[in-house]
Amino acid sequence: MKKFFSWFFFLLIFPFFSAQAQAPAKVYMVLWDGCEEACRGFLDYLKSVHYDVEIIQRNLNKKTDKIPDLTAEVKELSPDLLVTWGTLATLKMLGTQDNGPVSKYGAVPALFMVVSQPVESGLVSSLVSQGRNITGVMHLVPLSEQLQYARQIMPFKRLGIIYNPAETNAQIAVDQLKRYASMMNFELLDRPVPLDKKGNPKAEEIAAQVAELAENKTDLIYLGPDAFMNANRRTLIDTAAAFSIPVFSASEGAVRHDNALFAFVHRYYTVGQMAGRKAMKILKDKIQAYDIPIEAPPRALLVVNMSAAQKTGVYPPLALIQNADLINIPEKK
Repeated sequence: MKKFFSWFFFLLIFPFFSAQAQAPAKVYMVLWDGCEEACRGFLDYLKSVHYDVEIIQRNLNKKTDKIPDLTAEVKELSPDLLVTWGTLATLKMLGTQDNGPVSKYGAVPALFMVVSQPVESGLVSSLVSQGRNITGVMHLVPLSEQLQYARQIMPFKRLGIIYNPAETNAQIAVDQLKRYASMMNFELLDRPVPLDKKGNPKAEEIAAQVAELAENKTDLIYLGPDAFMNANRRTLIDTAAAFSIPVFSASEGAVRHDNALFAFVHRYYTVGQMAGRKAMKILKDKIQAYDIPIEAPPRALLVVNMSAAQKTGVYPPLALIQNADLINIPEKK
């Protein structure tokens, strides 16, 4: 009888000790420029659900030269989940759909965040049932909606864009703008940044290109989903301000930190939290990444820099301001 109770007690407590002994899930994160808002949203969500996770962060510092080393490390560590931030890092780490499934990492599922055009960039064939062991969260509000908000804020006739012609996202945005220009009756002044002999865009040309747009009476400049231009956005925005040309952005950082006038966006923090929920479906619920639809957050937000509005004299109508996130509000004197 005593032996029976000993075995019975062992069977009761064994699952508990087994669970305690289980190693934490291993999440390998490839970040483009440190742990910003989306990364923090992702990590905060994982903390909130109290799931045992080991986070391995690797920062590219806006460069891709570390990619081969990171690829080798993922193969060696074989994490439970590979998380990537941004289109360029994601494409470099995962390849396009033409490369087939994410086979170079074996069975490691992948989750991206802050990728603006996953289908158009060739990452996946569709947002659902796309066959690669990948899911993720998009951050870009459709360009047509961005332009509609821009039109309500400022009835522009000439829209300028300076972009890196070697970057997929940037070229996609320009192609879309060309289609919308005729539909929405505005003139597009698209200016590719000149490339050096190695095929790299020349940042020192940006200020002169802004001046050329000003000379051509550009009403508004669009800062698109372009990693190079976002890395050099202060030059663009400050030079545009010197010519009294407002800038609107595809992402909120340019408005919050560098005086672009406005952006109609999905908040990065929200994108990160949504990515965290998808991560738990993979890690805890054991759902395959390819069975989890690629989505964007359900609601977008208008972010307006009121100091930039004061400098340019361009203020959104009251109907838009009531539901907008207003930042850098000048103090009353």
